Amino acid sequence: MPSNEEGRLIEACRCLDLGLPKKEEWLELDDERCSSISADFKALSDPIRIRIMDMLDHGPLYVCLIQHLLDDISNSKLSYHLDILKKADLVEGKREGHFILYSLSKKGKVLFNELRSIHDRE
Repeated sequence: MPSNEEGRLIEACRCLDLGLPKKEEWLELDDERCSSISADFKALSDPIRIRIMDMLDHGPLYVCLIQHLLDDISNSKLSYHLDILKKADLVEGKREGHFILYSLSKKGKVLFNELRSIHDRE
């Protein structure tokens, strides 16, 4: 006789007109890929980071310009947000003399534009 858990599983499958699903048929993403996708969403889960991505979508900017456009956000707060975006490989920085020029990475550009496009369709 099946346990309550097994009974609910069997009933759920019957309601959906399914046989017992096999994990490999329903779970296409491996753990590493799920973690990577989750990290991307976490990196984009703050309005300040969304604003940074939006600004960089127009073209590369130096930190002082990003700081100015964000109403003079503190250096430490801006560094914190840029670091999260860099670790997620959404933004890249290139040193030019005393300044660092930030731009969207290829991955960042594609992901940001896809998310904005999805949001704009709503």
